[in-house]
Amino acid sequence: MFESIKKCNKCGLCKYQSPLVDDTKACQVFWVGLSAKKVTFESEKPLSPTTNSGKLICNVEERCAEVLTYKTNLVKCVPLDDQMKLRYPNRKEIDVCFPNLEREISDLKPRIVFLLGDKVTKAISRHFRLTFESWDGFNYKYIIREGTYYVPIHHPSYVHVYKRKQMEDYIVNVENLISALL
Repeated sequence: MFESIKKCNKCGLCKYQSPLVDDTKACQVFWVGLSAKKVTFESEKPLSPTTNSGKLICNVEERCAEVLTYKTNLVKCVPLDDQMKLRYPNRKEIDVCFPNLEREISDLKPRIVFLLGDKVTKAISRHFRLTFESWDGFNYKYIIREGTYYVPIHHPSYVHVYKRKQMEDYIVNVENLISALL
């Protein structure tokens, strides 16, 4: 279904690695990260459970076992610096790749889109002309756009590093939000 995304080369980052796309499936919940990471095996997907962020998302998904999910990134390819180290994508790379995210949302029609972290939230805000309220602890606010809930939340890697002792609270709050909005 997303062959055009898998073959995209508009930003040039595909020279390092092909665009990373999850298996296309019907879904209720979308997880949107910032950018792809270097893959360690060929069939790896976005927000892989081999990463700390992916593990935390898997913990939420396990508690919501009946909920169908899809994982993606704003930038589908891996942005690397001159030393071949992972870096944040720049605004141009995000802007060039944004139509791919719009296509995923349009085609899969999720009920909830979780925006992982501040950089993702700001990009969505800018492109969709939305103004999100700041979260209060792990109490997250959302905006409804075209029947979909857009929910900015802490990036799982931030929680893993800086809020490790509160990880269970994070998981429970996201789980409760999924239950409430579905």
